[in-house]
Amino acid sequence: MTSEATVRRHAKRLGYYVHKSQQSKYVPHSNDRGRYMLLSINDVIVLGERFDASLEDIDEFLNRKSGVVVLPPIAADA
Repeated sequence: MTSEATVRRHAKRLGYYVHKSQQSKYVPHSNDRGRYMLLSINDVIVLGERFDASLEDIDEFLNRKSGVVVLPPIAADA
């Protein structure tokens, strides 16, 4: 699990910023899903148009943009 602060720092380094929904709980017919949105520096929505992106979704997107390859952990018995 990646922390919100880590994702925010990574986004900032790549020219993006993370906006968290201000909605405290899910409302069925709302356009706001209560999660996160990723925006470019010039306020263009990149991911999570309806605040429906998770931190993991954003982190994955940023890793692809930066060319980072995340390897699975090595098993202890290997």
